[in-house]
Amino acid sequence: MDSSRNDDPENRKEEYGFPLSWASLAISVCIRFYLASLRKTYLNCESYRERYIREEGMLISFWHNQLLAMPLLYFGKPFRISTLVSLSRDGDLTTRILHRWGIGTVRGSSARGGISALKELLRLAKNPNHHLVMTPDGPKGPPFEIKDDLLVLAQKSGRPIIPLAISFQSFIQLNNWDGFLVPLPFTKAYFVCGDPVHIPEISDEQGLEDARKLVKRALQDINALAFSMRKPKKGS
Repeated sequence: MDSSRNDDPENRKEEYGFPLSWASLAISVCIRFYLASLRKTYLNCESYRERYIREEGMLISFWHNQLLAMPLLYFGKPFRISTLVSLSRDGDLTTRILHRWGIGTVRGSSARGGISALKELLRLAKNPNHHLVMTPDGPKGPPFEIKDDLLVLAQKSGRPIIPLAISFQSFIQLNNWDGFLVPLPFTKAYFVCGDPVHIPEISDEQGLEDARKLVKRALQDINALAFSMRKPKKGS
C-alpha cells in the first residue's frame, strides 16, 4: 500500500459527534455535487495535462484560499497525487475527505511533524508518476507568503513548481486568515495553469530569498490572469 495513505485516521468520534468515516462521506458527496454545478473554463492547461501522460512528476502549488475547487484540476489516476495535511483534528477529517477524492496525504506541518513529512514527500518524489501538492502559505499563514518548505522540497527533489490559480465569477470570501474563496453554485470558474518554475541550487539566505521572490511573482502573475478572466458586472 502507498504509504502516503497510511495516515488514514481511525474510525473514531471526534468533536463532530459521529465517526469520521460518516462525516467524510457526507461532506465529500455534498462537495462533489456542489462543485459539479460550476461552469468550468481551463486556460493554459495543455502542458499540465501532458505532464501526467508523460509521467513527469510535478510539484503543484497554489494559494491556500483556493483549496475548495482545486480537486477539479487533477486529471490523473487516483492516488497518484499527494498533499500535505496538518496533524490537527481538522486534518483527520480533511484526510478522509481527500482519500475519497483519490488524493493521498502526508501528515505534518512546519509547526509539527515537519521533518518527517518532508522526508516522506521526498520519498514520494522519487516516483516520476506521483505528483505532490503544497500550499506555500498553509496551513495557517501568513497569507500569500512563500514558506521555506516548498522551496526546499523543490530544490531537493529537482521538481519544477507548477503554479495554479482559480477565480470565480461570483463567490463569497470568508473573513478568516486566508480570505477563503467559496464560489456560488452554478457560477463560472476559471482555472489557470502557469509555466514551470525551476528552483536553482540554494546555497545561502540570499539564494533562498531570491527563490521565494521567484515563486511568489509566478503565483501573483497567474492569479492576476485568473481574476482578469472574470466578466465585469453590468453597469460597472
